[in-house]
Amino acid sequence: MAYRETQRTRANAEARRAGIERATRHVIARGGFASASVAAVAVEADCSAGSIYTYFSSRDELLRLVFAQAAGHELEVIAGTVAEAATAAEVAESTVEVFVRRAVAGRRLSHALLLEEVPEPVQSERLRLRRGYVAAIGAALDRVGGTQIPAEVVARSIVGSVGENLVDILDPTAPNPSPAEIETLIRALTTFTRSALGEP
Repeated sequence: MAYRETQRTRANAEARRAGIERATRHVIARGGFASASVAAVAVEADCSAGSIYTYFSSRDELLRLVFAQAAGHELEVIAGTVAEAATAAEVAESTVEVFVRRAVAGRRLSHALLLEEVPEPVQSERLRLRRGYVAAIGAALDRVGGTQIPAEVVARSIVGSVGENLVDILDPTAPNPSPAEIETLIRALTTFTRSALGEP
């Protein structure tokens, strides 16, 4: 009986922790990391601010974990996408297509993940995410071959150019981009990344 009670207690604690993490993601998706105070998360999670510190050592630690979870999912999507590409051009094109469309679809969260000023622990995770993108794209380019430039250099160029061209698109103070603007951006970035590969 004591063993069952221990299992139940552990399950309840895990559920509460997951609920706090989920609430934090919701708060960030609406207003960015700056809006994710412990008080705001507590309201969203329907718990006390003090209970949050039962599961997380600090606000920064909570934000770091939530960032890592969201970033890990995005990295898996990109890695899965480029793994299906058969040529270097397809690697570049699919990266641009998926990255831009997903960023625009979750515009506020994407701005938080990619561009917002964040605490140092979160910034460390952001750098890990960027390195993960480069590694996944670089590995795909190495697999398909056909590039004269080192795959890592090309991968960094793709990640950098896409990220830089999303700065204004994702700006939460700017109006939502029109479908035509998004299509124009995707075409331009695709042309640029193909040229980086020496493709017409």
